[in-house]
Amino acid sequence: MSDNPDSGDHNDRLLPDSNKPTEKSMGEKVSTVFRNVLQTRTDNIKDWFMNYGIKSSVGVLCWLFGSMGMSVLWIFIGTSATASAFSVLYSIEKFHKKRKITEMFKTVTEDKSKLVEAVKQLHMENSSSLPSWIYYPDVEKVEWINRIIRQLWPSIQGYVKDILSEQVGPSIRSSSGLLGGFKFTDMDLGNIPPQLVGVKVYDEHQTRSDEIVLDMQLVYASQCNIGVSVNYLNAGLCDLDFRALMRVEMSPLLSKSPFIGAVAVSFVHDPKIDFNLTNLANMFDIPGFDSLLRGAIRDSVRGIMVYPEKYVLKLVPDVDISYLKFPLPDGVLRVHVIKAKHLMAKDTKLFGPNKSDPYVIVQVGRNFKHRTAVVAEDVNPEWNETFDVIIEDIWHSTINISLYDEDILNTDDSLGTASLAVRSVYQRGVVEEWINLTQVKKGSILMKFEWFELAHEASNLDKAIKIAEHKENTNSSLLSIYVDKACHLPEKIKDCLSSNVQLKITVPCRKDPFKTKLTEFSNPIWEERFLSPIQNPKIDQIKFEIESDSYSGKTLGTLSFSISELLELEGMCIDKDFPLDNATPKTTLNMRLCLRVLKLKEKQGPQFDGSEIMNKPPTPSATTQPSPTTSPVPEAEKPTPESDEYEHLSINNNAHQRSPSIASIASVMSDGAVSRMQPNERKPADNGKGRVMLTIRHHQDQLLVLIVKAESLIICDEDNSTSDPYVKVTVIGQNLSKKTKVVKKSLNPSFDQR
Repeated sequence: MSDNPDSGDHNDRLLPDSNKPTEKSMGEKVSTVFRNVLQTRTDNIKDWFMNYGIKSSVGVLCWLFGSMGMSVLWIFIGTSATASAFSVLYSIEKFHKKRKITEMFKTVTEDKSKLVEAVKQLHMENSSSLPSWIYYPDVEKVEWINRIIRQLWPSIQGYVKDILSEQVGPSIRSSSGLLGGFKFTDMDLGNIPPQLVGVKVYDEHQTRSDEIVLDMQLVYASQCNIGVSVNYLNAGLCDLDFRALMRVEMSPLLSKSPFIGAVAVSFVHDPKIDFNLTNLANMFDIPGFDSLLRGAIRDSVRGIMVYPEKYVLKLVPDVDISYLKFPLPDGVLRVHVIKAKHLMAKDTKLFGPNKSDPYVIVQVGRNFKHRTAVVAEDVNPEWNETFDVIIEDIWHSTINISLYDEDILNTDDSLGTASLAVRSVYQRGVVEEWINLTQVKKGSILMKFEWFELAHEASNLDKAIKIAEHKENTNSSLLSIYVDKACHLPEKIKDCLSSNVQLKITVPCRKDPFKTKLTEFSNPIWEERFLSPIQNPKIDQIKFEIESDSYSGKTLGTLSFSISELLELEGMCIDKDFPLDNATPKTTLNMRLCLRVLKLKEKQGPQFDGSEIMNKPPTPSATTQPSPTTSPVPEAEKPTPESDEYEHLSINNNAHQRSPSIASIASVMSDGAVSRMQPNERKPADNGKGRVMLTIRHHQDQLLVLIVKAESLIICDEDNSTSDPYVKVTVIGQNLSKKTKVVKKSLNPSFDQR
């Protein structure tokens, strides 16, 4: 007998119960799915016949026989014949379905690779959906994690509330002057925890040797109730719907417990956030203020956790997390805006043909925007402008091209848009194509894109300098500057200990210097990274200056560094404490400098296909640049040959690039899986004819209707390119109707009218 009275219970928990059924195999699970779908379909048909078919048939026959004055016997005979006919038809349909299921089983038995396709085909024929882990074989079902999250949710809520109060709240207040008094007054996140629809774990050949990378499809459809206040005006936030593709990076991998040095969490692109506002009054009824608040919340989340921004949790105190938080970019994209032809003539002339004054705005990712020069009175303009763009995420960055006609007195008219995924250029190395413009009747633009890899060999520098010399605004290399901290700053003034200090970095070919955040004089830790293109590392220099906010006009230390010193070092990197001039002998600046040479990728891959041009305009979610989810692949997209093609791209072992899973490219969250997990969640209907966003409420015996915007409208104009939509609101039963303004030539109009 054991001395421990609990040992028996403990062993019972660990040992498998022979009475419990063993876990089903994959074939048995699929067989169960087939039977369930067939049984559901059969029950639906039977219910329809019982409720509608037989009753309507009897009623029609009775009416016919009665109108012809026939005997009741004939009614009985007709009813019996009709029921028999329905029974025969039902038997025939059931026989054909059973035969089809048998053929599917036979096909799957002969070829196991067709198993998933057979299941998907059956569900599509029955108008049902499957979760993403069925549609995408590299995404796994993780119900066991959801069960853990469900039990941890009461504890996690406090952590989430701290993030909302300490990070999201200040970000919203700084986004707009109208929201300067914004704060969370009450936070109840509800009893429904977030759920993971699927998880993809990248293979070791798709990542660096010292990291583990996961992509998680996160869904949070909550019955939360969060109180917000803006300048003493209160409102409630409820029915939160949050969906995102979350990336988790674990690095570095250690040989001792806990085996992982740090964990970084980020959203691959902008999450989809929707919610309702309740208890609205006064200021929240103003058209546009509701959308302002929604945009501020989305922007705050984007600035905190949307890639390349990350939330890093250090697990081991002495681990350097700068490599995890600030990895080197994937490469550099060189964009050539060459010329356009057959543009729309927007300016009407009294004498002579109509013309336009076109210019181009190119937006790449979230952090880059370039505007070309204006070509006066020309519908076939030439620009021949070239510039470099640093790309930190190949797979989810998009090139958005917008052409406008400059007007001095009026708003600039659109001359067309086009969008192209950066990965299309990366795959081919060089792309030069005429791109047809959308949202207009005619017009196209000639663009050239070149992909440059980041090489760590100095032997590639001479060729890179020679290529860059032929074009203005181009560079031969890229410099990464990671600033950690400063030590032993000189006390040059009396109140220096209570002052704040800032590091200013002056780099060549940049008009304004880089500046770090202000931090305390006594403990100046910045932990910031800056990326700067360099034209010629052999002659260029960088200047570092530490300044105090209470010691204007003078510096607390300076450093001049020649970039050519990096060319002699292994890997062209240096990480050390640099002694500063004009300071004490102990004053140092801890930094890491890395130089990478731009190496043109050779032209390769399949021929560029015009279908890769995405026919949608850039998203206006950001003020100066688009968000990275001007998503290259729409939500809930099924696998395409193109997606499979990207799955097998080669990987550069010297970079942190990884080939994307199909789910990662599409940020797929199966609507069917989500609806089964949250049957009561709100999901806007989309029948292919567009949708409209409304806010309707009853306040002090008044019905208030706010028309916010519409999306994905159908094309109605005769030129088959766009529409001129407006919204008309009519109160049924009363002679009352109103309509909004007309938004010219837009399939995604914004109204903001009450």
